[in-house]
Amino acid sequence: MKILLVQPAPFEERRLGLENTMWRSEPVSLTTIAAMVPEAEVRILDMRLESTAVLPELLSSWRPDVVGTTAMTTDAYQAQAVLRLARQIVPDALTVIGGHHCTMNAESYYVDWVDVLVLGEGELVFREIIDRWGATPRGERTTALLDGLQGVDLRLANGRWKGGKAKNAPSLDALPAPARHLLDAYKGQYFFLAAQPMASLFTSRGCSFDCNFCAIWEFYDRRTRFLSADVIADRMAACDEPFIFLLDDNFMTRVDRLERLATVLEERKIKKFWMTQGRSDFIAANPALIARLAKVGLMGVLSGYETNDANALEGLRKRSTLDSNQRAARILKENGIISTGIFMVRPDFEVADFEALYDYIEALGVAIPLVTILTPLPGTEMWKKHRHELLTEDFRLFDLLHAVTPTRLPREDFYKNYVAWKRVGRTSMKNFFDRRTMMKRWDFYARAAPNFPGMVLKRIRYQRIQFDYRSYLRDEAGIIREHHQHASR
Repeated sequence: MKILLVQPAPFEERRLGLENTMWRSEPVSLTTIAAMVPEAEVRILDMRLESTAVLPELLSSWRPDVVGTTAMTTDAYQAQAVLRLARQIVPDALTVIGGHHCTMNAESYYVDWVDVLVLGEGELVFREIIDRWGATPRGERTTALLDGLQGVDLRLANGRWKGGKAKNAPSLDALPAPARHLLDAYKGQYFFLAAQPMASLFTSRGCSFDCNFCAIWEFYDRRTRFLSADVIADRMAACDEPFIFLLDDNFMTRVDRLERLATVLEERKIKKFWMTQGRSDFIAANPALIARLAKVGLMGVLSGYETNDANALEGLRKRSTLDSNQRAARILKENGIISTGIFMVRPDFEVADFEALYDYIEALGVAIPLVTILTPLPGTEMWKKHRHELLTEDFRLFDLLHAVTPTRLPREDFYKNYVAWKRVGRTSMKNFFDRRTMMKRWDFYARAAPNFPGMVLKRIRYQRIQFDYRSYLRDEAGIIREHHQHASR
């Protein structure tokens, strides 16, 4: 059984987007699925790192039995294109897609060249798909072999079978470690800023919060499950890379789990520099734990600080406060942990609102601010509430960098004010990266130093696009409905 798993490429070169500029993580969803079928001949193709000719050439020469891909919302069309090409070149191959977007928006893939949608977590159902498909000679295979399988939305000759969401593994520890060896051809090409080469791991799934702009909690049915500290340590120790990004949607949830992890890393003397995502209120409430985690390698935390407006925080159901944001930023700096803060402008902003947010960011003291645009992402409660206001449902623009609902300011003025956050990025970095703070983690900076020139060059090239308001107008030309380009005052 030959299985080709494909990570889609960005939609187009030099387009707005942080991937390949600030952050490129391993396709962990694919290595995780591959680990479930160790007896099969599996290849992973990361099209972010390949020329466009590689995929059709491999399909033609290798002729896989199964072609699978995955997609977040902004990858939705690229993933469709992968499977359409597979259908054209290897018409008898089973085409499968899984991941966040198809689980929350299955109708996006109701096309003739997509056979199977895996809804929810894919490990157990993918194992069943391969068992059924592989047990039948190639010339006799049809999608009817998968009829009745829980966790798939299946295209049949006489209609569709919708088997609900897939069953989750009862224990994350019981799942095999991701098949990272299948990425050997791309070794050294994954990074976060200057942290390169970087490995990527998940240590939990789900989030116990229900922010209305996020669908993670809906994807995982309001449940959060964890790898044990010992398994996390095993997987970190198995990485050759000095840098690791723990991709959890919310790594910082349980104090006892993180205390245990710190103990295991100390006892086993595992020396890695690692980064993750975590809430500011957890950081603010647990300064001693954060200091301990810094001593066992925690080097960076990406947090959603979101806004300078307490009422807006409440409206997002964020359940954090402006005070916890301030304390979190201070605690991270005190421990030399690089804080990456996500902030959101809202489409109803006026000029004064932009200025107030940017003043707040400068005063807050995060190391690396990233300013996004509040977006009703498909599958979220916000999407359901505001879908009637959308100016487009073209998923290319649901990247948190474009206003897909009406703006109070005219579009050009809105984007001119949006790109003005360039000044807060410079100020924040200058204020955070002082000699005293950097000396606390001198070993990290010494290890990452060779990567700084390349990082700076990438950022300079990208910023020519990122901070030019015309880039945003150009991206949405012909896509945003022109007769509703800004909201009435």
